[in-house]
Amino acid sequence: MMQQAELAAKLRTMRLVFGMAGVGLSVWAVTVPYTKLRFHLDDGTLGLILLAGGSGGIICMPFAGMAVARWGSRAVILASGLVYGALLPALSLAPTPASFTALLLLYGALFGALDIAMNAQGATIERLSGRLQMSGFHGCYSLGSLGITVLTSFLLRAGLSYATCATLDTLLVLGALTQATKLIPNTADAPTGPAFALPNRASLVLGLCCFATFLTEGATTDWSAIFLHFSRGMPLASATFGYAAFALATAGARLLGDRVAMLLGTAALARLGCATAITGLLVAVLVPSSLAGIIGFGMVGFGTGNLAPLIFSAAARIKGSQAHHTVPAVVGVGYAGFLAGPALIGLISNHLGLGAALLLEAVLLAGVFCAAEAVAA
Repeated sequence: MMQQAELAAKLRTMRLVFGMAGVGLSVWAVTVPYTKLRFHLDDGTLGLILLAGGSGGIICMPFAGMAVARWGSRAVILASGLVYGALLPALSLAPTPASFTALLLLYGALFGALDIAMNAQGATIERLSGRLQMSGFHGCYSLGSLGITVLTSFLLRAGLSYATCATLDTLLVLGALTQATKLIPNTADAPTGPAFALPNRASLVLGLCCFATFLTEGATTDWSAIFLHFSRGMPLASATFGYAAFALATAGARLLGDRVAMLLGTAALARLGCATAITGLLVAVLVPSSLAGIIGFGMVGFGTGNLAPLIFSAAARIKGSQAHHTVPAVVGVGYAGFLAGPALIGLISNHLGLGAALLLEAVLLAGVFCAAEAVAA
């Protein structure tokens, strides 16, 4: 039986690793506009290039699961995190759009592997602790992302080049990664059976819930500022407050999520989150006010913040299945939603308007509401 002090140390390390992943993803988010300006890309070309990141993640998912089964999640975190961190400055130095696209494909694959391994390790530590921890882990991910965004903005305003900022951020990623050696070397339960297996019904249901959740997160990230600017007449600089509200609310929800789930139960928290997010979308789209739009997108973040952690935790607990089979399957379907969501919203918007397109998220979240019992399995 693991001692309490040892378990507490692993919990702290797991939070640090999730924060490290958030730092790396935030560096990428700042890279997008920088790359558009550097290569003079139009929106259509940039959109096609950005598909490489999500595609790399989806392609990598089953292989990441096999690697976790073979070598353990800690080894995969260390290996993928090391290359992932070192790659960040290279994205800002790629000499051509083609080389940037190739690096982005690799970046997406590495982040996908890191994501699978982190959630597998997090699920193991959660089981050993005897209480819910996953929302808190993902809250640290959100805090890492928000913190490095603010830091990078400050450094850029101070006159540092983007490549220099990315290098400094990489040092933070690699510094945090040195602590990952304190994690559990292999999963608590040694994997049995084949390295690959087709997903069962329970993992498919969770995968579809993850698809809807990730689609909502991706679409809100990409389209909230555009909606507030073009549909509510906000200046572009102010329209970003919609995403800021979404991101801050997501982080806050995740930091509170484990305690609320222990109090209400995971299914009740999932339903409450869906209801809050649906209400937020209705407020943002149907109330013709800039402030209502910002509040609405904040409600979306607060509502969806705990859905992905709850789904990942449930995926690792599916009876009769191994976590290294179910977690990659569920996360892979979710990544498909994150990849397809922004483009799908754009296509619907061309025909029905952006407001109607955003309400698609509410419809999908209603489906998650109906399937909320799956996260309590």
